[in-house]
Amino acid sequence: MNRRTKIGIVLASVFLLVVLASGHVMANPADQNDCSVCHDDPTGIAITATSSIDVDSGQTFQLDVQATGQASPPNFVLKIPSDVDDNGQFTIVYPSPNGLVDDNDASDLDATSKVIHVIYNITAPGFAGTYTLTVYAVQDPPHGDSHSITINVAQAGEGPAIGQPSTSVDVPKAQEPFTVTVEVTSPLGVDYVRLQYSTDSGASWTNISMTETTQANVYTGEIPGLGKDVEVQWRIVAGNSAGESVSGIGSYTVGQIPVQPLILPQFHYGWYIGLPALILAYVGTALEYYDEERFTKIHGMMLGLAYILTSINVISLFMEPAGTWSVMNPAYLVNISNMLQFMHAWHVWLGIISVILGTLAFITHLGGWKTCNLGLPAVVLWTILGIMGIYLGEIFVP
Repeated sequence: MNRRTKIGIVLASVFLLVVLASGHVMANPADQNDCSVCHDDPTGIAITATSSIDVDSGQTFQLDVQATGQASPPNFVLKIPSDVDDNGQFTIVYPSPNGLVDDNDASDLDATSKVIHVIYNITAPGFAGTYTLTVYAVQDPPHGDSHSITINVAQAGEGPAIGQPSTSVDVPKAQEPFTVTVEVTSPLGVDYVRLQYSTDSGASWTNISMTETTQANVYTGEIPGLGKDVEVQWRIVAGNSAGESVSGIGSYTVGQIPVQPLILPQFHYGWYIGLPALILAYVGTALEYYDEERFTKIHGMMLGLAYILTSINVISLFMEPAGTWSVMNPAYLVNISNMLQFMHAWHVWLGIISVILGTLAFITHLGGWKTCNLGLPAVVLWTILGIMGIYLGEIFVP
């Protein structure tokens, strides 16, 4: 064998080794701890997992991930590479060392080919903060998809004090933002305040950073507008070096009027005063129509007394708890889905109108403007209100 032939054989051998080595890497893209071949080419590949998890610092939690791959290429794997995002901050307890799971290996809970289902056991970082954990599904040739999960890590312990939140509206309309404002205080300072909302009954939460307003220790955040009938839960999370605090959960359904409990007045005298006022008003009005010249003064006195009695009835309402006035929301006037709430709302608003008419009637009679007769419509409204009050009272008074 001459020298040229030997050199050719050596070069050919080296070339063959290079091809075999590169082929091994391409055939096993997830065998490397880094993610130099990881990229998003999601055609035919999909990953399903939660979008957000709340954990304490150093806590070991479970992450349920399912991935589907393309039908024909081999070597379908899941992995959590340490060189991507905040992955290096987490410790993969199972499966180790870097969350590598081959299709149909012992960690794969789904025996179906090109489907991987694994429940990872992962230990969170020891420091509070918001981290991004990214899972990759990789297939040969090097196609892949990724899914990022927001991990909210809270420091163990009691965090800042969260006050009573206030909102821009009780229930937003479709595509209307929902703004939350709250006071958060701590002698150790406040590191972060988040407004979290969920549209899947709390299975996952979306984070919105709340910003401090011009007023010290008061923070505000906004849930974006969503579609009609979407059910939303929301809460506030605040943390500092001592720990993390979580507020109670609020909720609303976009575009739907909330059903408020019907609280009937406790101090409203109703028919005890209303009936004498009506009798005086009707008798006085009848006398005036019978003989205006003779009974005008008596009519004025009787209507004036009726107005005074009605005013006492109205003033007594200001002693009621705030819940009594919840039906003053004008939206209830057209919401017939809850008929009792609908009737209560009309009872309140008709009462307001009747008081205005009665006051104007009282003033015009004092001024001698007999042509401006507003007393009769006021009396008619008082009658309607009395009948409605009897109906509501019979149903709701125990």
